[in-house]
Amino acid sequence: MVFLSSAMYVAAAPAQDIDTLADSLGSRFVADPAHVGLSIGVVRGRWQKTFNYGRIDRRRAVRPTQTTIYELASLTKSYTGMLLAKAVVEGKLALDDDVRRYLPANCANLAFEGYPIRIVNLANHTSGLAKNLPPFPASTDPKRLVAQYGAMSRERFLKAVAEVRITARPGTKFAYSNAGPQLIGIVLERVYGVPYDALVARMIAGPLGMVDTTTFVAESDLPRYAVRYDGKGNAMPELSFWRYIPAAGYLKSTIADQLRYLQWNLDESDEVVALAHRITFKGTDERGDDIGLYWFLNRKNGRRLVRHAGGSFGTTSFALLFPEAKIGIVLLANDAGASTETTLAEMADKLAQALLWSDARTQ
Repeated sequence: MVFLSSAMYVAAAPAQDIDTLADSLGSRFVADPAHVGLSIGVVRGRWQKTFNYGRIDRRRAVRPTQTTIYELASLTKSYTGMLLAKAVVEGKLALDDDVRRYLPANCANLAFEGYPIRIVNLANHTSGLAKNLPPFPASTDPKRLVAQYGAMSRERFLKAVAEVRITARPGTKFAYSNAGPQLIGIVLERVYGVPYDALVARMIAGPLGMVDTTTFVAESDLPRYAVRYDGKGNAMPELSFWRYIPAAGYLKSTIADQLRYLQWNLDESDEVVALAHRITFKGTDERGDDIGLYWFLNRKNGRRLVRHAGGSFGTTSFALLFPEAKIGIVLLANDAGASTETTLAEMADKLAQALLWSDARTQ
C-alpha cells in the first residue's frame, strides 16, 4: 500500500475561493431545518482541509469537528472493494472464482443454469441476489426493523443465502444489493481467518493512520458520535442488525480519516487502488455509470470520476474523486432526508469543479 508517495501529484493550496464556496454551501445546508450537521473534506494533491457546520446533536449546541464520528453506511462498500482488491493482489482469491468455493455446501444454489455467481458479480451488483437477505418488510419503520432483526447472525444470513433462487445469468444485469458485499465480507474473513473489522484495521486504517475507522464506537468516544436523524428531525437507531455482517454498511469514521482514505484512493500507482477502480461492469443505470469493485465510475467534462454514496436511517455520506487531477471531496451528514444524498452530491460536484477550475487557471 502506497500512501502519499513521492510520485503523487503535488498542488499548492487552492485560492481562497474554495473556503468561501464551502462556507456558503455548508451554511446553507444546515440552515435548512431538515438537516442537522455536516462535515466536508477537500483534497487536492497533498493539500487538504476540513469544514464543519451545524450540530452533532439537536439537543446540544456542539459543532462537528474533524474527529466527529459518523456512520459511513454504504460508503463501507468501497472499503470492502479495497479489501477485495488487496486479496486479489495477494493471491488469496481471484475475481472469476466461483463464490461457492468459499461457502458452505448448502450454498450450491448460487448459480443459474450452470453459470455460477463469481466473486466479481458480488462486487459489481450483478449476482442476482436481493437487496437484503432475508428481505426487509417494505412498510416497517427503522426502530421496529432493528427490533425485529436484532443482530443478524452470519448463520441466519447464510441460511437466507442458501434459500435464494437465482433467476438470471450472473454478470448480465445490475441490481444494487447489500447482500452481495455482506457475502464478500464473509468470504474475506474466511480466506484471511480474521474478522472484517480486523481486516479494515490491518489493511486500510492502520497503514493509513486512520484512528477512528471501525465498526464499533467505544463508550469513551460516544460524546463525539453524531446523533442520527431522519428528514423530520426524529432520532434514528444505527444499523445495529448488521454488526455481524458489516461489509455493506456498518463502518463508522471521521472526516479526518476519510481524507486519508481519499488520499490513498487518488494514488492509482498502487495496484490495489488501480484494481478497485477498474471497470468490471459497464452501464449500471440511467446515469450510465460503470462499476469497479463497488466504486461507481463515470466521466464529466472529459475527466474520469470515481464515487460512492451511503445512507442509513439517519446519516448520509458521499465521496467523489477525480484521480488524474488528484482531487477528492467527501461529505458526512447526520441526517437521512429524502433529498440529502442528492444535495451532498451537488455540493461535492460544485467543490470539485471549483478546484478543477482553479487548477486550469494556474496552469
